[in-house]
Amino acid sequence: MTRILQTLWAFLKVHCATMLQYRGEIFLWAVWGLVNPAVLYSMWSAAAQSRPGGVVAGFTQSQLAAYYLVVMMIGHFATAWDAYDMGYQVRSGRMSGQLLRPILPIWQAIAANLSYKIMTLPFLVPMWCFFAWWVKPDFESQTWHLALGVVAVGLGCAINFMLGYLIALIAFWSPKLDAAGEIYFGLGMFLGGRFSPLAALPPVIFAVATWLPFRWMFAFPAELLIGKVPTTGDALTGVAIQAAWLTGLIAAFRMAWVAAVKRYTAVSG
Repeated sequence: MTRILQTLWAFLKVHCATMLQYRGEIFLWAVWGLVNPAVLYSMWSAAAQSRPGGVVAGFTQSQLAAYYLVVMMIGHFATAWDAYDMGYQVRSGRMSGQLLRPILPIWQAIAANLSYKIMTLPFLVPMWCFFAWWVKPDFESQTWHLALGVVAVGLGCAINFMLGYLIALIAFWSPKLDAAGEIYFGLGMFLGGRFSPLAALPPVIFAVATWLPFRWMFAFPAELLIGKVPTTGDALTGVAIQAAWLTGLIAAFRMAWVAAVKRYTAVSG
């Protein structure tokens, strides 16, 4: 474990240095992560304003502001792009070099992911503060909401990364992975509560979302942080479901990785 952490730290420093060379592009990527939630907030806020009582899907305008502010932040911390990038890694032959190293390539992907989030925070924190000042969110959170919410955000980020990386392994069989990546992103938007609060979905779709991992990546942590999860029992149940998903995805990755490497070795010789 010590060797893995040392290698991860070395990868992290290299990727942070690389990010500095592409500050403009990174800034644009980061800003794009703000635009989508801001537009969706405006849309749902207008819907709430037009309803009797100013409530839509159980959210007032100020609660929607809190929800989309938190979704905006979670979207940044949970972002992962391996479902898009792995196909290029395989087609270009870069994966061959990574497989020669005495450490799994996923650790380099983790370092790249963390470095992006670290290097973009100085841009994003002022923007988040401005958005909060503009929309005036209403948080109903208690201390336990925030404490468990931080844990839920961490687990949600890990679930999103592991599921994205697991989907990315399809590239070892079919390097053109763009369609799978787009489907994955779309499901995360609609069933993860990023397009709308899940309470706004039809009951059947809401039930489906509850059984899939996307809710536990985004919607559940957001609802917990803004105080929409009513009891500690509900919160702990949600965190336990997140932990179960993460454990299952790690186990699935370990099995899929062995098969993927065998496939890659057989094809590339």
